[in-house]
Amino acid sequence: MKKAQPKAIFLKDYQPPAFDITDVHLTFNLHPTETVVETKLKIRARSGKKKGTLVLNGEELKFLEAALDGQTLSEGDYSVGPDHFTLNRLPKKSNKSFELSIKNVINPQANTALDGLYLTGNLFCTQNEPEGFRRITYFLDRPDVMARYTTKIIADKVTCPVMLSNGNPIASGDLTGGRHFVEWHDPFPKPCYLYALVAGDLGMIQDHFITKSGRKIDLRIYCDQGAESRCQHAMQSLRESMKWDEDTFGLEYDLDIFMIVAVGAFNMGAMENKGLNIFNSAFVLADTKSASDDDFNAIQGVIGHEYFHNWTGNRVTCRDWFQLTLKEGLTVFRDQEFTSDLGSRAVDRIHQVARLRAAQFPEDQGPTAHPIRPASYIEINNFYTPTVYEKGAEVIRMAHTMLGPVGFRKGIDRYFKLYDGQAVTTDDFLHALSVANRGFDFTQFKRWYKQAGTPKLKAKWQWKKERSVFELTLEQSCAPTKGQPKKLPLHLPVRVGLLNRAGAEIPIKQDILHVRKKKETFVFKNVKEKPLPSLNRFFSAPVILETPYSFEELAFLMAHDTDAFNRYEASQVMGTKVLLDLAQKKISPKQIPQDYFNAYAKLLRDSKINESLKAKALSLPPEGVLHLEGKIALIHPVHQASLDLHRELAHALGRDMQDLYGDLDRKNQGPYCLDPRAVGIRALKNKLLHYMAQSGPDGIALALKQYETAQNFTDQLAAFQALIWWGSEEESDKISRRFYDQWKHDNLTIQKWISTHALVPHVKALNRVEKLEQDPVFDKKIPNFVRALYGVFRQNHAQFHRLDGEGYQFISDRIIQIDKINPQMASGLSKGFSLYHRLPLELKKHMKGALDKILAANPSKNTFEIVSKTLGKKNG
Repeated sequence: MKKAQPKAIFLKDYQPPAFDITDVHLTFNLHPTETVVETKLKIRARSGKKKGTLVLNGEELKFLEAALDGQTLSEGDYSVGPDHFTLNRLPKKSNKSFELSIKNVINPQANTALDGLYLTGNLFCTQNEPEGFRRITYFLDRPDVMARYTTKIIADKVTCPVMLSNGNPIASGDLTGGRHFVEWHDPFPKPCYLYALVAGDLGMIQDHFITKSGRKIDLRIYCDQGAESRCQHAMQSLRESMKWDEDTFGLEYDLDIFMIVAVGAFNMGAMENKGLNIFNSAFVLADTKSASDDDFNAIQGVIGHEYFHNWTGNRVTCRDWFQLTLKEGLTVFRDQEFTSDLGSRAVDRIHQVARLRAAQFPEDQGPTAHPIRPASYIEINNFYTPTVYEKGAEVIRMAHTMLGPVGFRKGIDRYFKLYDGQAVTTDDFLHALSVANRGFDFTQFKRWYKQAGTPKLKAKWQWKKERSVFELTLEQSCAPTKGQPKKLPLHLPVRVGLLNRAGAEIPIKQDILHVRKKKETFVFKNVKEKPLPSLNRFFSAPVILETPYSFEELAFLMAHDTDAFNRYEASQVMGTKVLLDLAQKKISPKQIPQDYFNAYAKLLRDSKINESLKAKALSLPPEGVLHLEGKIALIHPVHQASLDLHRELAHALGRDMQDLYGDLDRKNQGPYCLDPRAVGIRALKNKLLHYMAQSGPDGIALALKQYETAQNFTDQLAAFQALIWWGSEEESDKISRRFYDQWKHDNLTIQKWISTHALVPHVKALNRVEKLEQDPVFDKKIPNFVRALYGVFRQNHAQFHRLDGEGYQFISDRIIQIDKINPQMASGLSKGFSLYHRLPLELKKHMKGALDKILAANPSKNTFEIVSKTLGKKNG
């Protein structure tokens, strides 16, 4: 039987709840298949609201009984359905508090969606954001209902010696039958999506942090037994996060204990539950034997992100899920500032923008484009997106640029003064920034929250020598997106500079231009020598910048711009020009301009440029970003162009690369170090290794030598990837088996083995992927494995977009299978079809067949929403 088409939910229909739940007392009697949950709710009707029935959300619950103010309810007093509990008769004085008690049963073992309370191995764990709490008990499952929680957990003492929940522990003890209990109380009101419970046999490391006010905070990180030694970097990152938030924003932690639990099966990266953060183990566990520099940096960023949510997300939360960017965009900005302060700000900024372009720009130009504050959704899980997170952070960054660090800090202080303990909106946030800064006008700026799409900013300029005037004309536009055929001009803060022929800065009075109109001209006076403009410095506005730079001018900026981001940006613009010319057959590989090679030779030889920046500049524009150029995505021509350009650079600069690699290798000897300089040396060394591995047998021999002699996992992994991707089949198979035998008992590391094979750039990639899913280490019920194999294979553009359509069929079949296990994972994989409307006709036909097949399988509403939007179908 075909399911009814899911209906959309609209922001315009928001209504405040008719009832408040002020206090929640939960008792869990844990059992793998029959966990009994007893819930006591203190409820009161909101004044001015029409009183009728009370409807609580519920899913996958077995109802047992209910009581009102201690009196057992009869069947006529309530009704229970698959998605609700309805109290038909309210107390006569419902404007005063009344107590509703409900007992129900849930099956954690059967919960493969990993939403609500689930069992992974022998560990009980929760994930309630956004709407998982309704799978635990009946509740007003919405973020604007904030309550104080007390939790009593009862479980077997042997299998669950550790039992955790939000807040502070207040009681514990032994019970009969080998069971025991612990009770937790959280004094701070919170929405139910921040509720958490964990129970199992866990290892732990412990530390403490002394706040500026002198309070001692107990810090604990829990993990699988035996993995404790891999938690030290996470603990250090937590302490650094707490200190940074006090120093930068004056925000001190408010409970007596802060806990993190590392979980192997988790849908998200991490979850900021009050006082009890639950993390995907990939963002906690690391040591120098099995973790790369990227792993260590990711852990630092995610630990910071979730800790910072304690204020931007927990103390002040979202009124409704349309406001998700209120907490996520702001907190991504905060974690970006944190990692930049502790590392290299310029390199961090390059990384942030590269991620934005690779993940968010395609979303903004695809079938699921939406504003950072969406107007509607079918399944809110589908809106935990790069737009809401990364673009949301860019919007916050623009506000920071406009107000300056001091003004922004004043705004944040006012935000907490006005709204601490409340569920609010993005408009409330901008109001706080405004009133703290003499009424700064954000009226036009608010369009960023309502309009989808990536703006384009076209620049033209001229220098009028006789008047010593430089005129810069900026024209903004934004392509139509679904439901938004016409876009209004946005407020763009564009940071600029002018360089003379020696590369020195020409003094200007204003380095931030506020672009508010569709087309504006800015005049710089007293410019006595011909300048070259450096535009959108530090990527001050998240736009696609179109400029008339020549190759010579780009090479000049790459060598001389005082803005490190724009030096990198010049390399990316040059690379894009060359790759598109190759893909469109305007030039052959032997006709690549010599100016391009000269620019890179100069880059490699320049000892004043740090290694991290060189490594970033040597990275060619990703194929996925180039697919957005033009109306038709040139999938296979772009892939071939990328292969050709890598090889030509390696051949043209081979001697320079070899010499620099040798110098870096000598500097890289000795104990592993994670400071920015050491990380940059390894990044550049391994970037050069990959270029040389594509140039022939000598490069492969060098990769094999590095694999054999690597003193850290970063170097071992880089050499392994080079050998798998560019070595002969015999070399690849041999090194693959060695890596597998070494790491097959370590899930996080073997997932890197899987993803490396999924990215193999040749026609046998699909066969490899099919074999990998049959390997004993692979488990499609664990999200990290799904992402490592199927998610990464989607990024293998030439093989996913095979001309015979087999790549599409393979992924569509797996989406149908996984949708029955975990709809969130299936809908995430479905986003890989986002190029549908840009594909050449034959590929488009193949993809349509795969998408139609998914819809014919009666998918979950998660997957239905993504697939139907991709096909351009109307939904409710």
